[in-house]
Amino acid sequence: MRAACATVIMAPMLKSILKSAGADAVKYFPVRFVPALTALVTVPIFTRAVGAAEYGDFYLITTATSVAAAVATAWITGAVVRFYWTYHKQERLDDFVSTTLWATAGSIFGVSAIIGMGAWLLRDVIPAGVLALVPVGLGSLAVNYFVQVALQVLRAANRSTSYAVLSVASTLITTAFSIYFVASGDLGAFGILLGVVVGNLIVLPFSLRSIAREGSLAPTHVRRDVLAEFMRFGLPLVPATVSSLLLVLSDRYMLGILRDSAEVGLYSLTYGLGEKIMQLITLPLIITMVPVMTQAFEQQGAEMAQKVQTQFTRYFALATIPILGGLLAAGEDFMTVFTGTEYHSAYPILPVVAGIAMCWALVQLAGNGIALAKRSTIIMSNTLAGTAFNVAGNALFIPRYGYTAAAWTTLGAYGVILLLTWLRSRTYLAWRIPAPDVLKALVAGAALWTALRLVFAHAQPSIALLLAEAALGLATYAIVLLVLRAFHPDEIALVKSVTSRVLRRSRGHRM
Repeated sequence: MRAACATVIMAPMLKSILKSAGADAVKYFPVRFVPALTALVTVPIFTRAVGAAEYGDFYLITTATSVAAAVATAWITGAVVRFYWTYHKQERLDDFVSTTLWATAGSIFGVSAIIGMGAWLLRDVIPAGVLALVPVGLGSLAVNYFVQVALQVLRAANRSTSYAVLSVASTLITTAFSIYFVASGDLGAFGILLGVVVGNLIVLPFSLRSIAREGSLAPTHVRRDVLAEFMRFGLPLVPATVSSLLLVLSDRYMLGILRDSAEVGLYSLTYGLGEKIMQLITLPLIITMVPVMTQAFEQQGAEMAQKVQTQFTRYFALATIPILGGLLAAGEDFMTVFTGTEYHSAYPILPVVAGIAMCWALVQLAGNGIALAKRSTIIMSNTLAGTAFNVAGNALFIPRYGYTAAAWTTLGAYGVILLLTWLRSRTYLAWRIPAPDVLKALVAGAALWTALRLVFAHAQPSIALLLAEAALGLATYAIVLLVLRAFHPDEIALVKSVTSRVLRRSRGHRM
């Protein structure tokens, strides 16, 4: 009986941790909502101004710069999140921040120089459309990822407000410049990347000022022992991150080689939309979870960290399943409304891509024990296995089935990684899945899908239809969850408290 009660009413310390984490997740939500919202503005503009073939060239260069950025910064960002609280405890944040900053600068400069020289040497081999984007692509790599590392320092410090403000500002400013260059300058894909460079150059000084509040930016505080610890933990993450990117991005190159640039454009555009929609929910949870679990592990121990992990898994299932159900039911309507005619045919892979983003986030959830135990080589080997599966699947099926095969093989590869992560994390921090809660979410998600298919099966796609589908779907999902008693008393009480507080404030403003 006591054990059963413990699952319904959370212990005070766990409740306090999750309440704080929930507040941070709410602050992080705009970090994903704004990019998703801006995509709804930019996609109709870009897909009507940039053809699928040119979009393919754009995604090929951004793929290359993403891999380069992983080589340059993955070992730093992983270490930043893991070791912030370690150096905070030692009162050595000056050394921590300075080493982070200058290691990032040196690494980005070195990798950019190598990529630039390689592109020049292979200029007769690289397609002309891709080659023309190399300089601005490297510029976007350097500035964008410098800002991203600064944001990771804020994330590690649980400074969610500063992180959210800077991230949202970066998104809005870069998007505004990209739209301007594409719409008024007729620069096409080059203009999109130029907007990223200009926008992040504006945000960069504010990012540096923000992390300066954590510690010194002076190079005199760079410490070899800090750098060595970063490298011991972080360098195994580089092949893992590169493999993860290759897992997701190699299919673009294989599509370009085995099919054509137009398929690269169709696939990449749809992939970006599906990923952004799912990451509306998954990234705020993941961004919040990792530092919260690390802090709980360092300050309260492994048992508390495991309880936090289980609750995050529950919230993850409740929040992501309705998105997947909605895209399965209304993906074609969404693509018809928000993309140019040339891109409509790619709608079947939209929910598949959302499933990929969902699996990626689950891997982060399941692998927390491995990260907390500093066993980054396990992360690397798991990712390499998934990448091998993906490359083999792409080589086998892309020639016949094109970008549809690329989406499904990527989903299968993440399934492999998730299974390996779950099995290999049990030694360090077993991932306990709250099966009854997940089952309730699946039942509610099935009800959502059924309601949308029955009510809107023959409706004409429009923004009004999408809004109606969203309203009916969410209402159906919430009602079924309430009937199934999927919410704990503590959670219902918290929602009521927050709602009443918001209503009191709104009444106060009116008076």
